[in-house]
Amino acid sequence: MTLSVTQTPLNTWQRANWDEFVSMSDDPKNSKLKGYYYQGHYRFEPMSTGSDHANDHALLLFMLTFWVGQRHLLATVKDACSYRQAGRNEFQPDISVYVGENANRIPWGTRVVDVDTYPLPDLVIEISDTSLGDDLGAKRLQYEDLGIPEYWIVAVEIQQIFGFAISPDGSSRRIRTSQVLPGLGLNLLEQALQRSRTEHQAAVTTWFMGQIQRQ
Repeated sequence: MTLSVTQTPLNTWQRANWDEFVSMSDDPKNSKLKGYYYQGHYRFEPMSTGSDHANDHALLLFMLTFWVGQRHLLATVKDACSYRQAGRNEFQPDISVYVGENANRIPWGTRVVDVDTYPLPDLVIEISDTSLGDDLGAKRLQYEDLGIPEYWIVAVEIQQIFGFAISPDGSSRRIRTSQVLPGLGLNLLEQALQRSRTEHQAAVTTWFMGQIQRQ
């Protein structure tokens, strides 16, 4: 039986083999869906999101890009990049970051990053508007199993960031300061998100730049 996304609910994990998942994921009609595959199950989510999600996504992208630039770090910040480990894993975090020697390892022209060929990102971030439970659950387990060094979940509704440092053995611990972007406190990013609820984005970014430049 050929599966199609239109026959199954979105935002829920469904059982399928790898070839079925790839067929759905690579179908052009599903190009506006984010896809995940983990432990024999797949999940599709709409790539187009609500205004709150979009605002926090854009603001966080700016803050991370400004931070690495101001600190003169060798880093690349990616927006909605697709990663694949054939037969086992696929994930499309909202934001991913490569730091240090890995910053320029992904060649131009790459559509889906093959993580058996190229390195995993050092940091992945999910912006959670309607998917907080899953981002704290199955996706966190997936990123732990993959051994991605750091994972953040941005809870849109409460303007809180759940940060996890992931050890090589797959265990994780809560953090309040980034380990892969040394010195970047999650509390500062949360303050910016909170300010964005009452101030326009230009004012928030100006405030954030001022905070960073004073550090």
